[in-house]
Amino acid sequence: MPGFRVFSYYYARITMLLAITSLIPGFVSMVLGEDILFIALCFISSLLLFSISWITDRYGTPGEIGLVDASALTALSFLTAGIAASIPIMIYDEPLNALFEGVSAITTTGLSSLHSYALTPGVHFLRSFYQWIGGLSIALLTITILVQPGSSAYNIYIVHMGKMKPKPLSSSAIKLILKIYIVLTVFFILLYMFIGQDPFTSVINALTTVSTGGFSTMNYFGGLNLYIALILMFVSAQPILIYYYVFKNRRLLHRLDVQMISFITITIIAGILLYISSNISIGEAFFQTVSALSTTGYTSINNNILGDHAKLLLSVLMIIGAGLGSTGGGLKQLRLIILFKSIGNALRKPLLPRKTITMVKVRGVNVSSDEVEWTYMLLTLYIMVLIVSTWIFTLYGYSLVDSLFESSSALATTGLSIGLSGPGLENPLKIVLIIDMLLGRVEIIPYIYLVTYVWRIRR
Repeated sequence: MPGFRVFSYYYARITMLLAITSLIPGFVSMVLGEDILFIALCFISSLLLFSISWITDRYGTPGEIGLVDASALTALSFLTAGIAASIPIMIYDEPLNALFEGVSAITTTGLSSLHSYALTPGVHFLRSFYQWIGGLSIALLTITILVQPGSSAYNIYIVHMGKMKPKPLSSSAIKLILKIYIVLTVFFILLYMFIGQDPFTSVINALTTVSTGGFSTMNYFGGLNLYIALILMFVSAQPILIYYYVFKNRRLLHRLDVQMISFITITIIAGILLYISSNISIGEAFFQTVSALSTTGYTSINNNILGDHAKLLLSVLMIIGAGLGSTGGGLKQLRLIILFKSIGNALRKPLLPRKTITMVKVRGVNVSSDEVEWTYMLLTLYIMVLIVSTWIFTLYGYSLVDSLFESSSALATTGLSIGLSGPGLENPLKIVLIIDMLLGRVEIIPYIYLVTYVWRIRR
């Protein structure tokens, strides 16, 4: 089957890159003085990935890969990485808790189900490192290092970066994006250290901020940490190609990106609403707003103190999410813009002459009907998954608002929690959140394609 062989070829390269990068937590854990068994399992996890790569490569053949197969490949890659990340953690906690943590890490969610005694320095670094990898995405790193530029690379790349891409797509352009990601990470580390964080905490926070992941060693952010993290979360929530174009042209943009304008507008409105409707400071209100909208998941307060109205507001912000082309999750700002513009067009159309053709435009650029249809389909799927997940939570006695909040956090890969996620959460609900995190990281549809692909192979 030619399609299967091409699929195997790319999957082998993704698992090879993942195997190489997964060695890093093992070496770092040695420096941190981590338990020897944890270190051993880090290397065993890497060895398993090497084995998978070697086996699948035997059946692989280079060739062109379509967008559907590339989407399925991406979905499988995140699942594989989540399992690999969970293996070392299993020495400290139950297998399901470890799997929950591994998936939460690679999907850049930040929800945790581990007991406090399992959060050793090695586990902290492993989680944050996998979030850093997941933020840029396994597939993009693979293209950067192992795959030659061309249409196949484009199809995998576009799954992650959407329609905002350098033209033409080239190896040098992708490598520049990787360099920007690394430069931002180093800058974040230095800035966190400058405000007084110790080196280890600075590294963890930098890795989980730039990836909008949220796994921090700090339970709550306050003081100067709050305001610096707020700014850095905002930076990370914008399309990474904004910084690509700034670097490429060596000058500031002539005008703000439309998604950045949308993000700022929603932040101001929601931040004010959260402040006036909750008993928290203005700084905490805007911190929680940016954390939810960027899908980072840092917190400055105990979310249990918030009323239902505030929880609903944060749930909506999490589902809206960050900019398309950023490391953040959610439906994305650009799609929200397309939705509102298409609604405006539909309302205006009956007032125009019958033969008038109306198009949805973003910054003067026509949005195709296929793109509008795709946006509505994705929104519908998000709502369907959210309704089912919330309903299952309510079956276990949790309130509707709390169930919606936790499900939204997982599906948007945010990580904000009101305390439901944890070692005491019922196992079926942990499985629900694991599925939500995986679906949300790749925007649901690639997993539909993956199931379709597996069914096609069986046929």
